[in-house]
Amino acid sequence: MPGPRPRRSWTRRALIALLLTLVAIFGGAALAWWKLLLPGEQAFANDDARFKYGSLNGELLAGIPYPIFMILPRVFPDLVEKHATAGWGPDKPRHGGYGAFGFAWEPGERLPIGFSIRQLGFERVTVNCALCHTTRYRLTPDDQPRFALGGPAHTADMQGFLGFLFDAARDRRFTTTRLMPEIALQFDLGWTDWALYSFVLVPATRLALRLGADQMAWTKTRPAWGPGRDDAFNLPKFVLTQAKWDDSVGNTDFPALWRMGQRNGHLMHWGAEARSVAAVVASSALGTGALPFGDFEERNRWMEAFMREMAPPAWPFPLDAGLVARGRQVFAGACAACHDPRGPRAGTAIPLSEIGTDPEHVKTWTQADADRMNRLTRFLGIENATMQAAQGYVARPLVGVWLLAPYLHNGSVPTLADLLAPPAERPAVFHRGYEVIDRERVGFVSSEREAERRGFRFDTALRGNGKDGHLYGTALPPEDKRALIEYLKTL
Repeated sequence: MPGPRPRRSWTRRALIALLLTLVAIFGGAALAWWKLLLPGEQAFANDDARFKYGSLNGELLAGIPYPIFMILPRVFPDLVEKHATAGWGPDKPRHGGYGAFGFAWEPGERLPIGFSIRQLGFERVTVNCALCHTTRYRLTPDDQPRFALGGPAHTADMQGFLGFLFDAARDRRFTTTRLMPEIALQFDLGWTDWALYSFVLVPATRLALRLGADQMAWTKTRPAWGPGRDDAFNLPKFVLTQAKWDDSVGNTDFPALWRMGQRNGHLMHWGAEARSVAAVVASSALGTGALPFGDFEERNRWMEAFMREMAPPAWPFPLDAGLVARGRQVFAGACAACHDPRGPRAGTAIPLSEIGTDPEHVKTWTQADADRMNRLTRFLGIENATMQAAQGYVARPLVGVWLLAPYLHNGSVPTLADLLAPPAERPAVFHRGYEVIDRERVGFVSSEREAERRGFRFDTALRGNGKDGHLYGTALPPEDKRALIEYLKTL
């Protein structure tokens, strides 16, 4: 009687099926890890290169696949044209279209300064601090662009760049059928990568960008940032803490990061919203999508140390030694109390009632907003990131002041000469985002034909763009103003 044989046969088949299932599960998991999550290392020749192109570990939440990122301007050139509000004329097609947004792009690099390419299963593009903190400038109209690490990115049109990505994701052309042939022209994909991009990465990128567009829809209800600015505290308020949208306007210039070691004990941010560099670094990293795990603390400590001694370039033109000496005396009497690192008011918040500059940024961030942010950072286990309500406008050391234009927290005054004029005499409209140095008035050229053609029209009558206030030095005699400007070039 052959009764037992079928049982043994069934048991053998079941074991084989189980083994094959386990192989498929673990093999699929290994393939998914390899293709989606296997981390890659970045190596840099020096700290400058790390600052320019190093990852902040935001790839998982905010990374865009590099091939998709690179072909978008080819697929959507009309949207590049629509959102490149800074102009840039014949420069628009350069570097696959991203040059239209005024980023600092070094010859031979795969992406502009401030973009990081790091493998996490596949190469992903994220941003880092250098994107908003690298100054692009030229000494003459015929000069090649120069880059000052740590300076404000006054040409970078972040709102235009984000608007381009968001509109592309909502465009009916953002499909696998349209994007994959463009990717194939520039990237050699195997069949597994082709399937991965077709069925996973293109749809996932489209969905993520659409979600980002929904999170940023509030920006359409208030004055445009223009190049060199963002809404510094509505971004964390509405995006990170998910606060209910209000009508506040916090448009502010990107600040410089130079010689932060001089600011120990100073209040931080434009409105004194933080009390330490550590809080600034941690909250800024979160804003780029960085996760507070792994080497988060180590990277933040490295950034703090790097910024302590980072210095601006020296004024590149001849100086009048006699005027500099006289200007030093004028500065000591009229400016040093607030703007010398050792001055008694340096690093303190000057009340709105005294300084008189546009109040909108200070109104943006209340103690309730700070409390929400503090609860978030505590939940994430981040130490030394405590925020507080805006207090006024912080008196900062004038480091590299010749490259900090336009001036005031909202970038509403184009040159130092204009800042020393009474508010009624300051330009009501000018063009920002043009990168040629104004040698005489100190700032960037903002009113000549080329500046008008390639710059962003800045209207000081718009909410948050006010040019009033900061009357310090406006009553000085003309010869003292001239000497003071000559001395400020040396800082």
